Amino acid sequence: MPARVSPTELGRYRKRREPYPYQAFHAASVYLTRATAKNDHPRAPPARPKPLDFPRYQIQGDLNAVRQYANDFDRLFVDLEKGVSPPHLETLNISLLEETPLDRLIPDGYLPPQEWLQPPSQASETPNAQHNSIKLSNNFPVPGHGAFHDRVKELLYDMDEAFDVTSGKRSGSAANTIRLGYSHKFYQHLLLMAEYWDTSKDNYTTSSKENEKETYTGRRYGAGPDMPASYREDTICALVEMCIWPFRCCIQNPRSTVWRKLCFQNRNLPIYGVTSAVCRNTTDRQKARKGIGEGPLMGIHCRNTTTFRAEAAQKGQGREELMDLLFEVGAALLVAQKRAREGKEEEHPGKDKYWVDRSKRHLGELGGGQQDRDTDERARREIQAFGEPMEGVQEQEGSSGSSSSVVEGGGNGSRKRKQRPGAQAYLDAKAPESTWESKVEYKMIGKEAGSGADKIFLLSSLNHHISLLSLHVDDRYLDFITHGSATHPGFDPSRQEWWILEVKRSRWYDLFKAEDRAEAMRGIWGAMGWMMRKEEGSDEG
Repeated sequence: MPARVSPTELGRYRKRREPYPYQAFHAASVYLTRATAKNDHPRAPPARPKPLDFPRYQIQGDLNAVRQYANDFDRLFVDLEKGVSPPHLETLNISLLEETPLDRLIPDGYLPPQEWLQPPSQASETPNAQHNSIKLSNNFPVPGHGAFHDRVKELLYDMDEAFDVTSGKRSGSAANTIRLGYSHKFYQHLLLMAEYWDTSKDNYTTSSKENEKETYTGRRYGAGPDMPASYREDTICALVEMCIWPFRCCIQNPRSTVWRKLCFQNRNLPIYGVTSAVCRNTTDRQKARKGIGEGPLMGIHCRNTTTFRAEAAQKGQGREELMDLLFEVGAALLVAQKRAREGKEEEHPGKDKYWVDRSKRHLGELGGGQQDRDTDERARREIQAFGEPMEGVQEQEGSSGSSSSVVEGGGNGSRKRKQRPGAQAYLDAKAPESTWESKVEYKMIGKEAGSGADKIFLLSSLNHHISLLSLHVDDRYLDFITHGSATHPGFDPSRQEWWILEVKRSRWYDLFKAEDRAEAMRGIWGAMGWMMRKEEGSDEG
């Protein structure tokens, strides 16, 4: 039994989105209990399954009419809580192409061919000097047919047999044929998802007794909308990890919601569903010990939304549909903004602002006038009337500079809470938290030199499905979104189509189907091959 966790430690675990000891113990207990339970044992029926639904998009408007919307950004995006409408997407000039085949989504020469789904022949695995000379951007060899097949063959296993292996049953043919070397963690998390989404084994029985009690046998313990969001995130990250490790890459999880904010024309907009990002492992030992990655290369975006429109709404016009696409595009643009920070210094929020610098604020400098001095004076009088903290009063553990309460310690060990007025929070005002990550060294890995545009890949997940998105983002478009003006060096206003955001999406791949799991891995492998390629004449790595 784990040791008791103090409230302060519990808050730290929650802030970093890490499981605290009780959570880890409870999750392990739930997994072991359910994994070893028999699905044919009658029990009370779970909630009825919800039919699968996916967002549909209908983007209208002239893509060449960007200039008439340029002045509407402030009006449209100042308060998204009022609702999302088609003009929001029209203003972003999104060119969306759905159901795109992987061979049109991944650049030529990087998508693994269908032949790689079969075991490599002895001739194809014979090392040769030409193959060994092909390097990644980190100077490691390019993973070939053998590395791909070792992983994809495990995704082609029957899902039920793989679940038996992860739960330790290993009965029947699974005991001799199933070996989960790379995908064991993936199937563990996929089993937890299946307990909410897999309806293939549902069986409802009504007893013939007087009470006619209904019983259930099957895999589910709940309905899809009731599944914890962490189950989907852990499953997708486990799938991505087994695909990116041959490229010497890792997953960096954002440990603060502040790092999930998109800088939208000098405003920070929170992006819902940003789970993590793929980064390249650094070759610097000192940085590697600190857990610093390079990139990002690809984003991972998971949402827990299952209803996208009202019953009377048309497909493509639902509020959740529009919001879902807006968050997806925002997550991809967030990856593009982070990559564009290469070689730049962080601009700290509130730098040289009078409302941050207390000494200058009280003097009325840098924009502060008589009104600010009067506000400060009223705050001091309110605090003086409240009274100074007595001896023995300490600030509450873990509180920030803007805390509005203190804790008084008595001689008998009792603790009394004493409230501070809001004026204290005003005088203790601090600059907003930085949106730059300390564990990521921003680099535009995989960007074509001199192209003036960046290709962004985003792995999106809904229900128990995943889809791969590719965005073509012009540098001028990114500057306009970030700062409100296209001030990129060499900006040419006459250049055509710089204001169009090209978005291509693959079809939705069902993680409960072996063929779809293999296709999803082909897409991830091809995207990683493109992003990790080594440009000619590059000394990177």
